[in-house]
Amino acid sequence: MSQKPNDVFSKSLFNEYPLLNTKLYIPQQPSYHVAREQHLMEKMSRAMTCKVTLVTSPPGFGKTTMVSHWTINQQIPAAWVSLDQGENDLLRFWTYVIAAFNRLYPSVGHKSLSLLQTLSFSSEQMISWLLNDLFEIPDSVLLVLDDYHMIESDEIHRLLAFFIDRMPPQVHLCILSRKQPLIAVGLLRVKGQLNEIGLSDLRFTEQEISTFWLRQTGVLPNELSLKLLSDRTEGWVAGIQLAVLSHLSGQQDALHQFKGNNRYVVDYLMEEVFVHLPESIRTFLLKTSILERMNAELCAVLTGQSVEKERLQEMERSNLFVISLDAEGNWYRYHHLFADFLRSKQEHRDETVSLYITASEWFERQGYLGEAIEHALAARAYDQACTLILSVATELLKRRELTTLHRWLLQLPVANRERPALLIIQVWTEILMGRKERMDEHIATLQKALDSPNSLETSLYVGIREDMKVAKNFQAMLLGNYQLCFSQLQALHEDDNLPDIEGLPMLFGMGMELNDGEIPFIRSYYGFCGRIKQAERYHRLYDSFIEKNEFYHFPFTAYQRTAMSEICYERNQLTESLRFAEDAIRIAKRSHVIGAYVPAEIIRSRILWLREAKEEAIANIYEAMEHVKLTHHHSSHWHDLLNTYLIRCQLEIGEMGAVDHWMEMSPWSRQSEIIGGQDFELLTFIGALIAKENIHEALSWCEQLKKARTSSGRIMTELEVLLFLSRIHGKMNNPHTCMLHLHQALLLGEREGYLRIFANTELEPLLRQYADVRKNKYMAELQTEGVSLHYLQVVLSLSSDKRNTERNNNYKESSVHMLTVREQEVLQLIAAGLSNKAIAEKLVLAEGTVKLHLHRIYSKLQVNGRIQAIQKANQYRLL
Repeated sequence: MSQKPNDVFSKSLFNEYPLLNTKLYIPQQPSYHVAREQHLMEKMSRAMTCKVTLVTSPPGFGKTTMVSHWTINQQIPAAWVSLDQGENDLLRFWTYVIAAFNRLYPSVGHKSLSLLQTLSFSSEQMISWLLNDLFEIPDSVLLVLDDYHMIESDEIHRLLAFFIDRMPPQVHLCILSRKQPLIAVGLLRVKGQLNEIGLSDLRFTEQEISTFWLRQTGVLPNELSLKLLSDRTEGWVAGIQLAVLSHLSGQQDALHQFKGNNRYVVDYLMEEVFVHLPESIRTFLLKTSILERMNAELCAVLTGQSVEKERLQEMERSNLFVISLDAEGNWYRYHHLFADFLRSKQEHRDETVSLYITASEWFERQGYLGEAIEHALAARAYDQACTLILSVATELLKRRELTTLHRWLLQLPVANRERPALLIIQVWTEILMGRKERMDEHIATLQKALDSPNSLETSLYVGIREDMKVAKNFQAMLLGNYQLCFSQLQALHEDDNLPDIEGLPMLFGMGMELNDGEIPFIRSYYGFCGRIKQAERYHRLYDSFIEKNEFYHFPFTAYQRTAMSEICYERNQLTESLRFAEDAIRIAKRSHVIGAYVPAEIIRSRILWLREAKEEAIANIYEAMEHVKLTHHHSSHWHDLLNTYLIRCQLEIGEMGAVDHWMEMSPWSRQSEIIGGQDFELLTFIGALIAKENIHEALSWCEQLKKARTSSGRIMTELEVLLFLSRIHGKMNNPHTCMLHLHQALLLGEREGYLRIFANTELEPLLRQYADVRKNKYMAELQTEGVSLHYLQVVLSLSSDKRNTERNNNYKESSVHMLTVREQEVLQLIAAGLSNKAIAEKLVLAEGTVKLHLHRIYSKLQVNGRIQAIQKANQYRLL
């Protein structure tokens, strides 16, 4: 039975995405519809046994009508998407696909949609989560992509092929297109999984032509006319429809001029129909033909006529190439062939421009800003388009509708596009798209405009100047250029003339999602892919920048606080970590930045767990889940990350029932390859496999993950995998390999500054074995590139201390050991007797920054002043 769409999605899950519901409705059958012959319907029915059905033909052969009729008649659960040029935007395309499924199955797509909101999401991961949801649906379902020829994006073609390759057996895809889609289907054809319906299948038979003619004219065509219709139209539905309209308008011999292979036939026949319409109708058609979709109110505004909804309904019933877009009869469009013809009849450019501007203004008043922009661009009303683009740019950047925004910008003349307010938007767009080729040119153009004398005091230019600094710093971070990133932030920090941020158009101040879906957050680009020594130096400076300028309450501060909480946690500076985490949670809740909130809550829970407040730690995660639910992220991947951490807790206390259920529902229980990210979840899955003694399966996943993350430079994941491999080979009685993996992990950990990652009771015997091997020089490989004994001692103390608190000497040693490079420089200079001012001059820092470093040094050494700091530094041989 065909399932009634559920419209709840438009009120909750898709609140951030202004979808056009008309694109998700199965097109309604016209009153003159002719049921297609049995052989075509039987061929169409193969759609539910094949993976993919391709329905391809030139326009006007009834592809959409045939498929929609079959879908409705057979009561097939169908997720339908009518595509247009806008869906060349990756985010928009998949958002509509998810929405189409969600209308039928409200549990589908939550995680995938939440990942689309992240900064640099993995497309494959997003699709994998969608597929995981689809594996759980109870029925066979058909996804219909209508007008797929509108899609020109290679990335969408590639990802659709990825989707097809992994579709569950109950999901089937039907593609309607004017041409063969750019998706490899040869293997599907060989396997019998491809159902192809082409031009020869879609041509009307003589019987269908006869029925169609009867329904339109009230009489059957005679045998000669039927033969002529069949020969001349070659079964082309649009041609037959034009012939009917010509006949009804009194042009009895029009068909004799018609040949199916004549490329001018459409214009000829439509002209015959058009000239015999009443002048008021002709005027109406010409003025409304600029629209991709229309309703009665919009038509009235454009034509200056009183237009009722019934008029559009009557035009549809009269078979005047008008197609209904919804069940209520509110929205319509012209058949593409007819629309093209009507637009070709527009002779007065000025009048057409006026119509486009009127339409743009109407769409703007109704809140359809995307369509308002499209019509302004069509009118070449570039000033109006610029104003509209600026009004929506921040939201589009937040939603990652980058292709659409970029397409609009490129349609503007260079003079408009290079206005600083728009060029900074283009800079941000191309940064987030990963396009670097013209960035230097954009920055130079911006700099030239900003350096002009008349721009110095303009508030807009002041804001753009600061935005450009942030954009350059952010690009350096995404590229992993740590030195450039740090130097740019330092210059920003040392600028004593920073304007009031309240007046700046800084995108981060708008709550842009900076987390690309990772836990810990610093695993990814924001922690320089887990290089926490570099991350700490950068984020300490960032912290000083925030404090200096009192940017305590802005969304971007929540992410910096979260990053610092994770860094301090890994450094075993738990009190400071908790302070940063609680600050991040407070800001994130107020600013609604979920990507900072979730990892900060996990850090807070981890610290509670270490302090033996396990019940409170678990309760903290349940409260966080409730908050996520209240903010409409229930069933999102953020919710899943909290749940995954909860599984880690349950694994540690031996609640294997919950762990088994989680493993059964995880994607790795049904797939054998790593797709996209999800390192935190997969590492949890591997840990559960080891706990259940599924050693060989754990080994397989570890080796695959190590290969993937080593090549991409993900330090934290690589380190965690090395520790798992050490444990696995220990259990497999491979002591040599076990020690080699542990040695590699310790080398990496010391180089990058990790501590808490080694604080695992399962690792303690292996670490002691490693220390014994090192002491007795049993393995030459462990001596050539050594791990310092001090670092090994600190790691051993953390691993063996079950409570792992900061209240012992081991913590003091680890804190001392983890002074930053800059803090060690300041410590050396205070030992040399330099004043704060002298230190600031020598290190090229602000004096306030030196004071901040001193405060942190005293905190880590647990001293109260310079003299005690120097004494403690001598005690630990730091000078």
